[in-house]
Amino acid sequence: MPVAIAPQTLIDLGQQEAAIKYQEDNEGGTWTNINKYSAETPGMASYQGQSWCVIFLLWLAHRAGDVTIMPQTPSCATAITTYQSWSRWSWYPAVGAQVMLGTSGQDHTGLVYRYDATQIWTIEGNTNNSGTSEGDGVYLRVRTRADANVYGYGYPKYCSPMVTADPNWTDDPALIKTSSGVAAAYAPYPGQDWFTVGRTSPLVLTAAKRLIAVGAGSFTPTNDLGSGDLTAWGNWHTTQGSPGGAYAGYPNETIWRALQVPHSH
Repeated sequence: MPVAIAPQTLIDLGQQEAAIKYQEDNEGGTWTNINKYSAETPGMASYQGQSWCVIFLLWLAHRAGDVTIMPQTPSCATAITTYQSWSRWSWYPAVGAQVMLGTSGQDHTGLVYRYDATQIWTIEGNTNNSGTSEGDGVYLRVRTRADANVYGYGYPKYCSPMVTADPNWTDDPALIKTSSGVAAAYAPYPGQDWFTVGRTSPLVLTAAKRLIAVGAGSFTPTNDLGSGDLTAWGNWHTTQGSPGGAYAGYPNETIWRALQVPHSH
């Protein structure tokens, strides 16, 4: 069943991917555009090996629980026309908006997690921080709102009104997804690769506090993921009846969701 998704849900997931410093496959020193997001997002596997900036945002929505909050396409141009047909298009940024980049928005995209009068802060896939045109991974970027390359913004169908710079924006209540406010209250599963000893994240601390609260561990919670965290996850896995079989050293999505970890923001 599709769940209600707030903007911060996608922002948390995207920032986690940037913290992981995820990069696409590299063969012989050449970036290949082969990536986990195309493989794991419904309907996008056939686009493996192609530009994946749009697919990355769809993956965030899919992992959060409802991929249909965004246009179902790998194309920036099609995403723009779809947002316009939904009456979810603006020339102003919003927290959680999909910014479209290029002279007509056709070249690239990212997720806005902050804005002010002059800049936007974004989470972007298939990009880099080196200034070259070859994208290779997920990065946090800062862009100037007045830059000719910043074209406009699509507003996904979130479960709550968006914080926006658009002075004329009014959310259409019919497009605010409220089918289930429960799932949006908790942090989405960050993926098995996230559970690496040494990971530093506010989400590590939040999850550790929940593990201690349910009696799965008695260690001192910190922002740094350590062996104590993983041992507690193993205890919680057993408590939940070991869904999926033996504990693999990291929690699967079933036991993560069962713990109901709050958002770390």
